[in-house]
Amino acid sequence: MKKILSIVNGFFSEISGWLLCVITFLLVLNLITRSFGVAVQGLLELSTAVFIAVIYLGIGHCEEVNDHIKVDFVLQRVPQKLRDALNIFNYLLAIIIGSLIAYAAFISAGASFLSNETVPGTAPLPVAPVRFIIFIGVVAFVLQVVLHLYTVLKRNVSK
Repeated sequence: MKKILSIVNGFFSEISGWLLCVITFLLVLNLITRSFGVAVQGLLELSTAVFIAVIYLGIGHCEEVNDHIKVDFVLQRVPQKLRDALNIFNYLLAIIIGSLIAYAAFISAGASFLSNETVPGTAPLPVAPVRFIIFIGVVAFVLQVVLHLYTVLKRNVSK
């Protein structure tokens, strides 16, 4: 599972990186067209949707490489057993909250799809694809946290 999840997270991270290029292109295009007095409808809405995809597709890989924001200076100063206990608590909390977010995102995406919900603005963009991306990204994150929890538990059981 670790290998497959690593491949999936790497793939999502790669897409996330390329989507940053798309955002840059969209924002530069918006700047250039506005300087000529022509506004391309929907560019800002589209770049917002792409930005959301960048964030949520990248969080699984971020968790995989342990590259997220956390308070390391506290954990580095406590004994390993207490550090593991705090990590287990954090992982369990992240799994619970992440699962709730994934569930809500899935329900919301389905409702958006069924109702053809769009972003209000000059160019109506469908909301469902972005919400499905949120769901997929959070599921990848939760699976990675489960893997980290398993690793910590396995290390403590084998001691």
